[in-house]
Amino acid sequence: FKDVESEAKRNLEMYESNAKKQVESLAAQLRNEKDARAEADKEIDRNLREQNQALEKQVRALSDQLSELERDVADRINRSDQLLREEIKQKNESIQMLIEKMFSDLSNVKTDRNLLAGLFVEVAKCLNQDPVGGKHNSERSWKVS
Repeated sequence: FKDVESEAKRNLEMYESNAKKQVESLAAQLRNEKDARAEADKEIDRNLREQNQALEKQVRALSDQLSELERDVADRINRSDQLLREEIKQKNESIQMLIEKMFSDLSNVKTDRNLLAGLFVEVAKCLNQDPVGGKHNSERSWKVS
């Protein structure tokens, strides 16, 4: 019975020893996996920071480009505005000169009409003094005053 007891004790000690080794092995494996995950997390964190910095740099570059384009567009608009204002001013002056010329021409035409009206008055006076026609000529359809 002592042999069985010592055999059982030896088997139990071997079992405990094997179990202890397996637990230690599993604990070491878990520690290694935990360390590997922590290292992977650090690597991921570092990569994310680098990508974030790269994106921020690109955003700043795009923002600078956008600002430059906005200034360029504003300058172009200002130049176009100035050119259009100058063109409108020149056309306005040209139209004003044309209108003044037309008024001048119309004044000359009116003056000519006044001269013509004066001529007709003189002709009418002459006709009124004409002894052949007389004042009561019935063929005449107009009256001279």
